[in-house]
Amino acid sequence: MIDCGGIVVALCHLRRGSIQVHEGQQVRAGDVLGACGNSGNSTEPHLHVQAIDHRDVARASAVPLTFGGSLPANGEVVDVRELHG
Repeated sequence: MIDCGGIVVALCHLRRGSIQVHEGQQVRAGDVLGACGNSGNSTEPHLHVQAIDHRDVARASAVPLTFGGSLPANGEVVDVRELHG
């Protein structure tokens, strides 16, 4: 989870053992956090990204999240390599 000052971004399904940051570390756009994995009910590596308004997911509500300044359409695949060159 990345705390953005009131909004928390949850990154799920990172490959086990691949995380390259530690709790409390400041991160910026473009920093490598870990490798994409396929934990859960999946046959292919993928990353689940969700912005929420509370660290406790049981009490959290979803918050809109944009990529490159726009909100992806339902089902749209976002290639972050295109966003940060």
